[in-house]
Amino acid sequence: MQLYIKILQFIKPHWKGIVTTLILTLFYVLFNNISLWVSVDFIREIFSPEYVQSSSEVQKPQSDSPLPSELLKTKHKTGIYQTLNQAVKDVIIQDNRYDTLLMVCLVIFLSFFFKNITLYIKQVLLNFIQINIVINIRSRLHQKILSLPLSYLERRHSGDLTSVVFNDVNAVRNVLQNSFGKMFVSPVQILGNVAILFMISWQLSLITFIVVPISTFVIVKIGQGMRRRSRKVFRQIADVVSTFQEAVNAIRIVKAFTNEQKEVEKFNKTNNTYFKRQFSANKLKFATSPINEVLLVMVLVFLLWYGGNLVYASTGINAEDFIRFLVFLFTMFQPIKDLSDINNVLQSGFAAAERIFQILDETEEVYEKKDAIEIATFSDSIKYQGVNFRYSKEDPIVLKNISLEINKGEMVAFVGPSGSGKTTIVNLLPRFYDIESGLITLDGINITALTLHSLRNQMSIVTQDTILFNDTIRTNIAYGMENVSEADIIEAAKVANAWEFIEKTEKGLDTHIGEKGTRLSGGQKQRLSIARAILKNPPILILDEATSALDTESERLVQDAIDNLLKSRTVLVIAHRLSTITSATKIVVLNNGIIEAIGTHNELLEKSKTYRKLSKSQMIDA
Repeated sequence: MQLYIKILQFIKPHWKGIVTTLILTLFYVLFNNISLWVSVDFIREIFSPEYVQSSSEVQKPQSDSPLPSELLKTKHKTGIYQTLNQAVKDVIIQDNRYDTLLMVCLVIFLSFFFKNITLYIKQVLLNFIQINIVINIRSRLHQKILSLPLSYLERRHSGDLTSVVFNDVNAVRNVLQNSFGKMFVSPVQILGNVAILFMISWQLSLITFIVVPISTFVIVKIGQGMRRRSRKVFRQIADVVSTFQEAVNAIRIVKAFTNEQKEVEKFNKTNNTYFKRQFSANKLKFATSPINEVLLVMVLVFLLWYGGNLVYASTGINAEDFIRFLVFLFTMFQPIKDLSDINNVLQSGFAAAERIFQILDETEEVYEKKDAIEIATFSDSIKYQGVNFRYSKEDPIVLKNISLEINKGEMVAFVGPSGSGKTTIVNLLPRFYDIESGLITLDGINITALTLHSLRNQMSIVTQDTILFNDTIRTNIAYGMENVSEADIIEAAKVANAWEFIEKTEKGLDTHIGEKGTRLSGGQKQRLSIARAILKNPPILILDEATSALDTESERLVQDAIDNLLKSRTVLVIAHRLSTITSATKIVVLNNGIIEAIGTHNELLEKSKTYRKLSKSQMIDA
């Protein structure tokens, strides 16, 4: 039930359009039923012309014209159907059979004309609502994913998230596109036909609806199976997307290790599993319509036999009424089949919706806590006080009792073996993760009491894995900043030693760099990243191995750019190459999640076994 309520949240803003659609649906069914009703009169006019004359005599009786026995029966019967039938005859039956035939044809044409006008308007309106709902769901998902903490995003494969945003939302779109309209029309059409069938003959109607409980049971059972299978299908298509995305993103390594065939086999295996699960779901889906149709035909055949006998015996129903009963019964079959098909599509859509709402229901980063403080600048110190951290409750503690003070203007480097917690300790400052216990303060204020925007505006990050966007050089340097002049962008590029290669490109700052900056070298990409940090001009700078992946010449240029960036800033450096941090104000040595020692390069050579070992392995001396 909760899932239905959540889906209604996206439909609720369009309630006026939904109500209008329902009204149009009622008119559509009305005009459709008029066309069906009068079509029976058309058949009578063609095949029983003498009935027309007799019917005319009923409305305008003459003393010397006896009424047919069949009409006497209809005349003496009372009830809604007889009243309605006589009202229709009053409209269409004229003074002669030719005028009557003309009136019947006119009514049929007008009813079909207005039926299709209302159908067109209804479909346009529904399509507008459907597209809006899909766009809103996809936008909400995108917004939600960007608002989730890193800890969640690191647990989910990007291919899985991509699959939810596109494949699962497409499944919801298919539900809306293929079933939304029928969800309005089919029930109204069925209810309208049922009402008419009971008006014509309640005995025949009761016999007809013996099949409804059986059909409903079949639809429900198949629908339950469809949802289970659809869940597996959506999980599997997410695996297919992830496998494909992983191979494409790592294409250089795949080719370097000539592992193309293995990747093809891996993808084919995942893809074949998807085929099996999708085929299994489809087999069940395709069974719904044939089963229901066989049940309906069984009832129809019995009715033809039973009703035909009643007509022959002239008891209970006449030929015209029986034909009308069969016409409305036949036209009810398609809406019933549509409803059974809709149920299968709905169950598939609900399985997709479950995955969508699993993301939408996740807890976001709290950007604006109640009474949160806006910090305008950094002016004093950063303090870690007894900080403990683990990535999740199931994981072991990765930082233990971390206490550290970083004063404004200092360059503090973090060194240690791989997995010692260097990157983690720095990532706690911009609150990419929240600590388990302890305290981190900025100018004496607990960082959890600050708004995330103002906290993160105090710092900029340059990482080893340069993050660039599939856009122009200008946009990448000025990313996240508004109203930046071209002169400021060029100045930042010059300070970052990037202008020398930018001005040589064909379009300068407007040069498109490709996905992840593939049209640039490693050094060029890193210098753009540094130019971005320089343009932001933050008081705190975080450098996460900004030069470790570069060749010697690129490293020299990038290091010069970093030296320009360090001026008048507080710098936190994560380093593997000790040669880049020997001049740091203080160096923090981490080992197994604890601080082993703090000091300068020379001091640590004396008192830290881990630091001496790292220095010796890199041949760094005092």
